[in-house]
This record gives sequence, structure tokens and C-alpha cells, in this order.
Amino acid sequence: MERMNQPRKVAIEREELNGVHEFVLRVDGERLGFLEFTRPDVGVMRIEYVEVSPELRGTGLGRQLVEKAVAFATDSKLRVVPICSYARAVIQRDPVLSAALK
Repeated sequence: MERMNQPRKVAIEREELNGVHEFVLRVDGERLGFLEFTRPDVGVMRIEYVEVSPELRGTGLGRQLVEKAVAFATDSKLRVVPICSYARAVIQRDPVLSAALK
């Protein structure tokens, strides 16, 4: 019999399809969230939109999407411009993440 509270496999991966850049959140292989970003100028990453399935809101997975995107931007020496209000709030509340805004 399967346990109800088994740990779920969470993966966040960067993907690009038809010019759309995303970090995709998959839980047990199912796409349940994403962060969409653009690269409008050299050295800039704009976080356009973050979405997580309603049943996963409040679990910290949206924040993990933002953290993953900021880590990618930092590694790529990109300045982050959070257009999405959720991403902006997450970044501004965290001194480590907000360093990527400069």
C-alpha cells in the first residue's frame, strides 16, 4: 500500500522553447509552475511572470523558482529586473537575492 505522505520529487529546470525562456517547476514529473523571463538587453534578465498551481501556493515552491532564476542571473552576470510583483517582493525581502538587482 502506498503511503499518502511520501516525499514528492521536485525539480526546477531552465528551458527554452520558441524563444520563451522559463524555469519550470515539476513535481513528480508534472508541470505545476513556472517562471518566465526575457533577456531584452545585454546583461539584463527580466522576470516577467511567476505562477505555481493553486494547491502548491504557500509551500515555498514559488520562492524556489525565483531563487533559481536569481542564481542563474548571478552566475551569468545578469542584472535582474523583476517585472512580476511576486518576484519583486521575494527579491526585495531577501538581502542576498536583492544584490542581483544592482
